[in-house]
Amino acid sequence: MQILRSSLRDTIYRTYQEHGVRGFYVGWTPAILRQLTYTTTRLGVYNTLYDLISSYVGRLNYPTMVTIGMFSGICGALVGTPADLIYVRMVGDAQLPPEKRRNYRHVFHGLSDIWKTEGVQGLWRGALPTMTRAMIVNGAQLGTYSRVKIMWKDTGLFEEGILLSFCSAMISGFVMSVLSVPVDVAKTRIQTWTLPSKPPGIIAAIATIARTEGVTSMWRGFLPYYSRAAPNAVITMVTLDKLRQIYRILFLQPIE
Repeated sequence: MQILRSSLRDTIYRTYQEHGVRGFYVGWTPAILRQLTYTTTRLGVYNTLYDLISSYVGRLNYPTMVTIGMFSGICGALVGTPADLIYVRMVGDAQLPPEKRRNYRHVFHGLSDIWKTEGVQGLWRGALPTMTRAMIVNGAQLGTYSRVKIMWKDTGLFEEGILLSFCSAMISGFVMSVLSVPVDVAKTRIQTWTLPSKPPGIIAAIATIARTEGVTSMWRGFLPYYSRAAPNAVITMVTLDKLRQIYRILFLQPIE
């Protein structure tokens, strides 16, 4: 959608007509590698810094939570950019004419091909917009999630548990989507750049899209984006909270 500027319905129909059900799972290997690198790094850094700073200053305010989330996103994106680049290209291939496709078979084929044709630095093409997006995404998602949980617990209406994590994750996913979709649109255009000229920077790409396609085009694909982001946020944060609880019980409880 962000590449060909088509609607969700048209994209689904064309993908099914051209590639069948398998077309909806293109890019699953780089998607898994991205989660193993980007997600584990960002969550690990966020929780480590959150606990460390809290131990010194007590309850954190919202700006501090957002700042920690932004830094965590930068760290995660730096590690996960190669997998993210291959994922974007594999998904984008299905929407491009045959002569412009890169035809990566899987994530390791993509890594090898980029290494040979573009050099090591090619694996980090689009790193700046990816890090910018990750900074916005994680500042909004992780910071908002932590803050909303505290606010709702303070009302006395919620106790620590799955329902609290679910509601907080849904809200943080919405905030994240609103703020990050414009950057994601620009990042996708940069990473799928096929012209011989150098791709534009993130700010230039956003400005060009807004000027030539209209400001509202910056939120093209918002519905499918949030449809993916919301359940992803719920599963991630609920699972993380449960794992943290188990960790505290097993390793942080005082020995009597």
